Amino acid sequence: MLCFFVKIVTPTRRLLSHSRNYTNWYPAPVSNGILSRNDYEKFQKSIPIIIEKGVQAINVLKPAELRDRMRRIAEYSTQGRKFIQSEMAILCNEVLRKPEEIKGELQIQQTVLAFCVQMVMAYIIIIDDIEDGSKTRNGKPCWHLLPDVGNLAMNDASMFRSFIYEILKQNFQGSTYYDNILNLFNEAFLTCNVGQYFDAVTVRNKNYADFTMERYKMIAYHKFGYFASKFPVLSALILCNKFNKDSQRNIDNILTDIGIWGQIYNDLTDFFDDDKRTGKTGSDIQTGKCTWLAVTALQRCNEKQRKEFEACYGSWEPENVNRIRKLYEDLNILNIYFHEERATYEATVKKIQSLPSNALPSPDFFQTILDKYYPTVSCGESYNIKSN
Repeated sequence: MLCFFVKIVTPTRRLLSHSRNYTNWYPAPVSNGILSRNDYEKFQKSIPIIIEKGVQAINVLKPAELRDRMRRIAEYSTQGRKFIQSEMAILCNEVLRKPEEIKGELQIQQTVLAFCVQMVMAYIIIIDDIEDGSKTRNGKPCWHLLPDVGNLAMNDASMFRSFIYEILKQNFQGSTYYDNILNLFNEAFLTCNVGQYFDAVTVRNKNYADFTMERYKMIAYHKFGYFASKFPVLSALILCNKFNKDSQRNIDNILTDIGIWGQIYNDLTDFFDDDKRTGKTGSDIQTGKCTWLAVTALQRCNEKQRKEFEACYGSWEPENVNRIRKLYEDLNILNIYFHEERATYEATVKKIQSLPSNALPSPDFFQTILDKYYPTVSCGESYNIKSN
């Protein structure tokens, strides 16, 4: 259903020639399966055009050096990533509208909005990598570690955030839903920053009495869960003029737990230090993060095990890291994960089945998101782990 841009002010060929890294987008990251491969590839091809159009239209970026900088920030921070949230935004818009409606200006707005949703995550990742001292992201150095970035990384991130708002203004100013879009994006930035704050403070305080499941889920929802599940769907509802109390209530009810479990899944993959799955090398143990694994371990360990945890957690010493890993194994944390994951999945299915057939979004939409996005227990097979 996706069509390539048909209404771009600057000719497409010229824009592509200006996008220096255009060919680096291919082969595009594999779709998560929410959209068809054809639609996903068309969306990928639109990305350099959105970036270039945005760069060219901002007056303050007229100096070539600034245009090059902004273009590079946007490209570097989004290349090589799976655009799961963009897919969700597009799917929701297409489900809520008749296929024949999505054309022309609306088609462009759908694609731009979906990419802006993903750029919010790219911005958060730049900040997160700086705060965590991360080394790599998506198989390449983090932005702040590039030779010509360094202590300019925070300013680059701030410019990038403003760039997102500029693109929204270019494409939605004057529309009836422009204010709602701005409010939603501001809510997304603030929610993620609140999550970043509590995440960082919890690590800094190193008070393991604070490693409770209630606090963990609060951090997980704000830092990742809201963006990963609710934000893209809410953005599509605004574009469809179906953003109301009933649709928001359904999204809160269904997608909150899915978003939190997405962060729990990230914690699991960090444990396996799997850059291909998480996009960065694992460091949760070393940095002393309040993760689901750590909280679950503290809930179940005896006095001796707790002392070992407190002595070793948050250390970069390989021996201490291995002792924490061994403690997780001794406590059978991974099997606990798969059992709880399945229980959460089944509880979410029941919530979906309880929705009326005319609910917005529809029960079928929520089930599609659950099946395509939610990491079910089959993930255990890929790690050669079986749940009992």
